[in-house]
Amino acid sequence: MQTQFMRFIILVCFAASAAISHAAATVVFTNDFDGALPPEITPGLATLTNVQGYAGLGPAGNQFGGKFLRSPTGTNVTLTLSNLPPHNALHISMLFAAIDSLDGTGTYPAGDFFRVTVGTNELDTNVVFRESFANATPDQIQSYVAPTNGVLARRVDLGFSGPGSYYTDSAYDFGVDSRFRNLAHTGPVAVLTFLMEGPGVQSLDDESWAVDNLAVLATTLPVLVIQDIHVAGTNVSLTWSADTNLVYQVQSKTNLTDATWSDLAPPVTATNLTATFVETVGPGNKFYRVKLVSP
Repeated sequence: MQTQFMRFIILVCFAASAAISHAAATVVFTNDFDGALPPEITPGLATLTNVQGYAGLGPAGNQFGGKFLRSPTGTNVTLTLSNLPPHNALHISMLFAAIDSLDGTGTYPAGDFFRVTVGTNELDTNVVFRESFANATPDQIQSYVAPTNGVLARRVDLGFSGPGSYYTDSAYDFGVDSRFRNLAHTGPVAVLTFLMEGPGVQSLDDESWAVDNLAVLATTLPVLVIQDIHVAGTNVSLTWSADTNLVYQVQSKTNLTDATWSDLAPPVTATNLTATFVETVGPGNKFYRVKLVSP
């Protein structure tokens, strides 16, 4: 047991060294899609489309209006940003439209997952977001659970009718979702891809998605450092450098080849310049990382 603990403790230190804390951000891209498509965007099959019933949804100063960039499922929209200032993290903000008969997770034709990647080139596909969206029928499973103020409309008719009048539309403000903030990235070039993928993808007249008021911010943040890892019996405690009143999320996995990290409850709100998380663990290896989730 002790040997296993020591093995994951060493790996924790390396995993956490890339985590980051809070600093000011610089806008490096913003577009409301009411004019010509910006050259930074490779739209695939996406087109500028009137927002119809989405108009006015969103908080003051950040609402759907005019046109948005609408894409069929199963095709990439790519945003390529060059000559970025020095930074080590990106923030993404956007209004997201889930249109018509997206099928969520579950039985046939299951599998409409919105995926966002951030990398330094088109082959660097670091997935920062992947959740299913469901509009087709009320009993379908949607994996995405929006944070407070994240849902702008849910399963209502916003003017886009799929194959049958009972198919509806939804709208979300991804700008309030912490998963789109503090995304690790360095270098002068950033490539972001947006895709609705999965076995349930269908034609544009059946289901689609759109984005409005897309913005990307770059920031340089101080490095979060694991200061202490302590094992006492079956308890493991992690202490790291922190900023007062910021919220951190500890995540874990039992195998470093696993695709995703699991959040450990509860998130930790720092009350001084260090923060600590304690967990009871069983036999076997376990790997940890710490990330900033707000602001």
